[in-house]
Amino acid sequence: MSYIENSQRAYFELIKEYEQVVFSEEVNQKNIAMMLDNIQCFWLEKKEILKIELENITSKKECFILSGAIYLDVDDYEHYIFKSLGDVHIISDPLLKLENFFRVPISRFNRESIEIFRRAFHDVLKILSEHLNLFYILPIKIIAISDEKEHLELLEEFLLKFINSILSEDFKTFDNFFEKYSTYDEIEENMSSFFKTSLTFCDSNDNGLPLKEKIEGYISATPIMISIINNKSEAEKFILVIQNWITQIIDILVISLNTNITPYIRFKPTFHYLTIVMYTFLEDKYFRNMIEKTIVFYILSKTVNKDNLVDIEFSKFVNITRETNFLNIFIDDMRKNKIDIFKTGVEKVGSIIEDKFCSVLKIGE
Repeated sequence: MSYIENSQRAYFELIKEYEQVVFSEEVNQKNIAMMLDNIQCFWLEKKEILKIELENITSKKECFILSGAIYLDVDDYEHYIFKSLGDVHIISDPLLKLENFFRVPISRFNRESIEIFRRAFHDVLKILSEHLNLFYILPIKIIAISDEKEHLELLEEFLLKFINSILSEDFKTFDNFFEKYSTYDEIEENMSSFFKTSLTFCDSNDNGLPLKEKIEGYISATPIMISIINNKSEAEKFILVIQNWITQIIDILVISLNTNITPYIRFKPTFHYLTIVMYTFLEDKYFRNMIEKTIVFYILSKTVNKDNLVDIEFSKFVNITRETNFLNIFIDDMRKNKIDIFKTGVEKVGSIIEDKFCSVLKIGE
């Protein structure tokens, strides 16, 4: 992993130069966009050798990637949970994830984007300064996606199929959808009862709310969406919000396939949409094994009390998880107990985690 490790040190030196600007009063859309140009160039120069080294690592080690989140959030001790399972822990460069918010016309730019960028920047700095080579910041999308146009077409195709399944339609294009639907009420009226309750957009229980309240509530709680949905019709807002979740999941699955890295998902709505679309992929052995590990990791994140973990010194915690292959222990126990996580057994897996993980770490006693 020598080249990847060298890239971490070089990346730290690069973004350290921007720290003063990012946290100054002078920071703005333009200088962040210029910074992102330099970050893009930095990674593009290293893309091919990083790809080769990453392929070698993922063929030998259990690798997880933070998915469905912009940044790890070390200040809130999320690095403890992420380091619980697997050998190698990767974060797709959080700063590049925010790039699109700084490529919009000035009239549509939302200054809330700067605060989100600052939080992501702070998190990356903290990881590279305090946890160098325990987590790897890498340009995963640059490495995984060779043809961006083809990739976007794939995401759009799957999204349209999903919309058709929600409404029992056979639209060939999104224009066909907009010709028929214009309001939330029209869309909701045609939905099956399953999707009326299963479509969720916040990390809370919004299942029983009308579609309008779900979508408008999500937009209100996500200021960065305001510039995107400005002057859009209700039907357009519906598509944009659904797109945000469904294409994210397909993106996660495609990147996992292309890199052989298993997603770690901690955010409830992201995981929820994985469970909605996953049955399309379960006949494939790779996806079945990968999604099983993702589900187990999600159950761990909801079972283990993070506040108990932080009482353990992080270096000691890392040594314990490194020496104890908890993931294999959990999977072996599931096999012995004939637990098919895709049908039943979530509570049983939670019990296995409490027994095997919490007892070794002596937490929650």
